[in-house]
Amino acid sequence: MQLKILGVGNAPLLSVKVKTLDDAGLLNVSALARKLGVHRSTFLSRVATHGLEAAILYYATLQKF
Repeated sequence: MQLKILGVGNAPLLSVKVKTLDDAGLLNVSALARKLGVHRSTFLSRVATHGLEAAILYYATLQKF
């Protein structure tokens, strides 16, 4: 997954490739899990089995229903 932080006028300020949570030093996993409405341990379990991007997409899709 590519994480991009954009500034004024969509100018890229930071672009980072994230494959695992070990690479995601910029990511607050607890806050992300709260935002997705799932316990941190449940989220981390899903990340371990399916990958970060798939876990985010899975829980984001569940929130839409």
